Amino acid sequence: MNFTLCIPTMDRYDNFLSKNLPLYVDNPLINEIIITDENGNDVDKILNSTINKDKLKLYKNKNRLGPFLNKISACKYSLNEWIALIDSDNFADLKYFKNASEYIKSLENTKYDIISPSFARPRFNYKHLGDKIINNKNLKDIVDYDIINRGTYISLDVLMNTGNYILNKNLIKNLDLSKEISNIQYSSACDVIYMNTLFFEQFDLNFHIRLNLEYDHAIHDDSIYIKTHNNFKEFNNYIYNRFKLLK
Repeated sequence: MNFTLCIPTMDRYDNFLSKNLPLYVDNPLINEIIITDENGNDVDKILNSTINKDKLKLYKNKNRLGPFLNKISACKYSLNEWIALIDSDNFADLKYFKNASEYIKSLENTKYDIISPSFARPRFNYKHLGDKIINNKNLKDIVDYDIINRGTYISLDVLMNTGNYILNKNLIKNLDLSKEISNIQYSSACDVIYMNTLFFEQFDLNFHIRLNLEYDHAIHDDSIYIKTHNNFKEFNNYIYNRFKLLK
């Protein structure tokens, strides 16, 4: 099985991509790496680097899209069925891709599926939900289970806005954004739960939370979430409530 790795980015080469991209290039389960760059700075630095570029497909956005649409844009370029959508400041190692590959091979009828990590090291621990499959039929039960077992674990709402998961390209290919044009501009701090809410609303989604699927999640002051969540609190609340209404 081959994965497409999609990395939406803006000014993340120096601190993150310069270190992580060569490791992705060497990963035998990744045969295509798509980078969509909001201002072109990271693409220019990659082109001027010594990184092996055989797997790379580099795109400079003509206009700044914002986190939500930049993710969608990157995924649309994928030639593979399965896409690893990883933020440019985070890193998923070979074990992550091996675990996902083995699990996907065990599944049937995966047209609208997401394979999500249960741990974003070192902070976001969702292991109490590990190996559960969420869909519209059982979402209420999963929410209730999450509340009862939360303790030292992080909530389902946060998991839904974490991302860095593997998704079937059909979700991107068939996603309808025609009714969302006025919303997207406010979604930078809740872009992932917004996307997942749309997936649940429009498709027969199976959201797999995979135990032992883990990656490194950087926490830093330049995080888009940290920089923008105070600016769009009203819209953030709207999206989180819209997700809760699914159940």
